[in-house]
Amino acid sequence: MIDFIWDMFQQRQIGEVQDGLRSNLEKDKYQDGKISTNDARLKELERRHEQLKLVTMAMWTLLKDHSGLTESDLKKYIEKVDLMDGKADGRVSTKEKSDCKGCGRTILTTSLACPYCGGDLQRKSAFSKV
Repeated sequence: MIDFIWDMFQQRQIGEVQDGLRSNLEKDKYQDGKISTNDARLKELERRHEQLKLVTMAMWTLLKDHSGLTESDLKKYIEKVDLMDGKADGRVSTKEKSDCKGCGRTILTTSLACPYCGGDLQRKSAFSKV
């Protein structure tokens, strides 16, 4: 009798493992289609990041050469700007909101387009596209 109960228990566990494998295979099939999209997005983000670094370095060099500011001054300003959102975490938190001109809904200005209607956003700041 114990053997029968043990066999039933093991069969249930085997069934659960098989169901999990089937589920993972379905997820893998779904993810395969997204990989190329994610790779393209990652490459675009890396390209934009490198471009932003280049522009930032050029601006700092220009400013330093024409104003007499030092690396120490730059570090102080970086710390000051970092604290503008209330946290010294090395990031800028932009939680500004804007109204979409297409549908009128309120959305974050960090979006590239309205998630509701797809309309382009009117940016208030020169830095909101970065």
